[in-house]
Amino acid sequence: MPLEDKDLKQLEHHEIEVAEVLQQLERFRQGFRSLNLIRPARVGDGIIRLSAEARNRLVAKYEEEHRSYTVEKFVPASGAATRMFKMLFELLSSEKLDKPLAECVFETPEARQFVSGLERFAFYEEWNAMGSVRKLDGRTALMNLLNVHGLGYGSKPKALLAFHREREQSTNPLFTHVLESLAYSQSRLHFTISEEHRSAIEAELAFLSKQHDWQVEYTFSYQKPSTDTVAVDLENQLIRGADGEILFRPAGHGALIQNLNARKADFIFIKNIDNVCPLRSLEQHNYYKKVIGGLAIEITREIHRYQRLLDEELDRIDWIELTRFLNDNFGHYLPEDQPKAGSVARTLLFRPFRVCAMVPNENEPGGGPFWVELNGRESLQIIESAQIDKKNADQLAIMNQSTHFNPVDMVVSRLDYRGRPYELNDFVDLSQGFIAQKSHAGNPIKALELPGLWNGAMAHWNTLFVEVPAETFNPVKTVLDLLKSSHQA
Repeated sequence: MPLEDKDLKQLEHHEIEVAEVLQQLERFRQGFRSLNLIRPARVGDGIIRLSAEARNRLVAKYEEEHRSYTVEKFVPASGAATRMFKMLFELLSSEKLDKPLAECVFETPEARQFVSGLERFAFYEEWNAMGSVRKLDGRTALMNLLNVHGLGYGSKPKALLAFHREREQSTNPLFTHVLESLAYSQSRLHFTISEEHRSAIEAELAFLSKQHDWQVEYTFSYQKPSTDTVAVDLENQLIRGADGEILFRPAGHGALIQNLNARKADFIFIKNIDNVCPLRSLEQHNYYKKVIGGLAIEITREIHRYQRLLDEELDRIDWIELTRFLNDNFGHYLPEDQPKAGSVARTLLFRPFRVCAMVPNENEPGGGPFWVELNGRESLQIIESAQIDKKNADQLAIMNQSTHFNPVDMVVSRLDYRGRPYELNDFVDLSQGFIAQKSHAGNPIKALELPGLWNGAMAHWNTLFVEVPAETFNPVKTVLDLLKSSHQA
């Protein structure tokens, strides 16, 4: 598919190589291979279940030793809340709302649940102050909540929405993430955001810091235009806008590996902006962050010890001990031939490392932990259903046998023993991307998403899975999630 001169200028502006676009077009034609699941990771086979004594020891280790390192919290927070209120937008377009909400007859149980719980939402008082939610016609009431001339909840970032009612005040996810940073990430936060939301988020952080006398260090980054991908029609032809320019789309959260690659801290906690809890549960949440943080420090220290020996004192390595360390923690094996073992050990140890919390499966959204065949080895991976061949009954059965799921709650170590950061792009499995069905100008199109941040983007990392209680996972994907007991103060 020839590119025109104006296309080349557009690619240069986006800092995207021509070869990258050609590769993306080839991906559309060939598709992505499905992964081969071997078995689900389970407690005792890929997932660690820690005793209370072990957890307390790791918490104590983290509290005693984390000041010897730089620690920060990395929070993906770029999305607006549009999808969170998808149901309400559908009501506006499909339902007759000329009566107050409480008097409207709704077809779906979700709509009825929303109306029955109006006063339980933390944003209710501010919403009601714009005009009685119980008295106004339903259309006006919903527009007051969603429209930019009202509260603007349909387009604001989730970071700024009132999620919880705490001590007669409403609090947003930004408030809770800052509180968490004070407890375990040395008051350092990095937010990946949309540029359009920066001023509002900065203003809220400044307000919170002044109101609570917090000394917080926060930074921001945006998803880079160079990570955007092209889209094609059903015949795999480039989609162009009305101006004739190539249509580029954000490539999903996998693009954030570039943002993470720019961070220099020794340990980085990663958690999504919408996974927050009320204050009554915060102590438990922070406890388990210190558990995985303590484990990350402990294992990283061992990794760095072996790295130094491989570089400087090869003759002092206990190969049986090293083999046991790699196998017990990551499922890796070394060849018996020592020269080959040294080469393989370097490959396996000089790579980024992560400790991922895993929650018992309770039908919440999120991928799961599996043993997967990767480059001829068994490898622990976080897998989404879109990555497997659902027409393969055996693979689907393995997927359905999963006992745990991924809450996106992890701590990563991305420096070697000399303090040099790994180049994270070297550890991405580009074959784990996605082709998603979307629409543009009313027509179906195909969009390309990069390997997910905690999926293919971290495929070649060393990974430890640790079981944590389901209560530590409190995502808000739809507005109705805010009515769950875990979000009611």
